Amino acid sequence: MNIRFCSLLLLLLTGMLGAACQKKKPAQQTADQPTPAVASLAKTTYNLGDTILIQLSQPVVRPKITIDAETSPVFEQTGKAVAVGYTGGKTGLHQLIVSGVTSGSVSFADTLNLEMWSDIVPETITYSVLNTYPHRETSFTQGLEFYKGILYESTGLNGQSNLMQVDVKTGSIRKSVPLANQYFGEGITIVNDKIYQLTWTSGVCFRYTMDFRLDKTFTYHTQGWGLTHRDTTLILSDGSNKLFFLSPEFQPLGELNVYDNKGPVKNLNELEYVDGYVFANVWQTNRIVQIDLKTGKVVGTLNMESILPKTIDTNENVLNGIAFQPTENAFYITGKKWPTLFKLRIKPLPKNVIASR
Repeated sequence: MNIRFCSLLLLLLTGMLGAACQKKKPAQQTADQPTPAVASLAKTTYNLGDTILIQLSQPVVRPKITIDAETSPVFEQTGKAVAVGYTGGKTGLHQLIVSGVTSGSVSFADTLNLEMWSDIVPETITYSVLNTYPHRETSFTQGLEFYKGILYESTGLNGQSNLMQVDVKTGSIRKSVPLANQYFGEGITIVNDKIYQLTWTSGVCFRYTMDFRLDKTFTYHTQGWGLTHRDTTLILSDGSNKLFFLSPEFQPLGELNVYDNKGPVKNLNELEYVDGYVFANVWQTNRIVQIDLKTGKVVGTLNMESILPKTIDTNENVLNGIAFQPTENAFYITGKKWPTLFKLRIKPLPKNVIASR
């Protein structure tokens, strides 16, 4: 065999090998394509207590369903669907995972997103006006809080924001400290003899001693709207439908999504915690909602139309300011630049509403 023939044979073999490799490439690309999902949701929004229907593209052997890593009970299964329940009891967004083996012996795990709304219609809460007091009309009220029988107020607007101690009966300011012009004051709360004051878009919370000396500053990565506390846990709103839980050193501890039976309740503003519930102003409305902290459900609504001042534009100077005085079992309510501070007593919710928590 001469050299020229050997070279020709080698060239031919090399070409055949290259062609074979090229033919294998499409098969490799096909293997990289994502596997079609086996499970999908018939709908993504449910009310608490509803049965959740999961559609199956093929029969599945003994599927396992978890919601937020907790196993969910299977009520019924067919070759095309699985019906399950959610036992967590909280409103909001949840992660649902369906895993198992298909009838073709292929293992799978599909992650789906689920939104749970409240399963109750909020009760209308009635109230009576016990008294009225003067309120300084230049105060753009953002936060209101009683502490050891004394009323404290936070006001907003750049260049006009203050932290104040207020005489309830006269509306006069006993003492105050201004914020620097770049800060727009927001909600306040008082924990362990320390006053916390939010700012709107600066991402800064100021902490003061009870004699109004600046003690410490904290930063946070959302807007600051309302602030209250349960025991030593701070509860913050940012204008969404979320409540954020924080330690006294502003370390995140969790969050809660707030819903009624019609969906997320947004624009949560000034807050006040009372006996397991948060009462929240809903910005640009004349209502206060009562939120169950165990579930995120809105269980009650107060319509404040009857106390709106007639002398100012309450579309601009909106309802904002809730403080509970436990020794009187009374709420104190006002708004931005309102001339009046109202002392109210609300009637408790019916037992069947409380029992549904």
